[in-house]
Amino acid sequence: MKVVRVVGYHENLKLDEAPEPKITGPFDVIVKIGAAGVCRTDIHILEGQWAEKSQVKLPYTIGHENAGWVHAKGDAVTSVEIGDKVILHPLVTCGLCRACRSGDDVHCDDSNFPGIDSDGGYAEYLKTTARSVIKLDPSLEPADVAALADAGLTAYHAVAKAALVLRPGNVVLMIGAGGVRRHLLSFNHAESGEADLTHSLDTSAFKS
Repeated sequence: MKVVRVVGYHENLKLDEAPEPKITGPFDVIVKIGAAGVCRTDIHILEGQWAEKSQVKLPYTIGHENAGWVHAKGDAVTSVEIGDKVILHPLVTCGLCRACRSGDDVHCDDSNFPGIDSDGGYAEYLKTTARSVIKLDPSLEPADVAALADAGLTAYHAVAKAALVLRPGNVVLMIGAGGVRRHLLSFNHAESGEADLTHSLDTSAFKS
């Protein structure tokens, strides 16, 4: 299959060939990628900022905001069927450790992060697990939602925490005008009811 790989830091990505992933476990799911977002983290990866933390060996395939169609699945997978449109949670977790059982999957004892510490979704196919695929509504297409896998989750996490203390009439200040902020606007409006929402970016502060 075709993949886009990091072959060296501070170098351009390379279009390459790699073996297609295979089902090896009962809960495995192989997704035919329909869309893969470009995250600022991907730029940081190319700049080598994640090299020490991820300990990934080059070359490898990046891409952690992924959506597509179920291509194959393990015998124990019942939540999706072949051909279903899905979005992929960026983290692959075990579901068995204390953190997972407490709903704190991000601190799973045995996780991997496709596109960060293992091969990701800048490829024709990606292997994940049943825990990390969410079936999409038929009205949605992979290209509509792929970026929600990270940028959307980041924004929702912040809004969910803020919603615990926000009350109607409160004012929320968001600084910055990037993609995550766009999702923050949508989620905050949905979560906070009547809370006013303002955004301020004073560019004069950055001028000498």
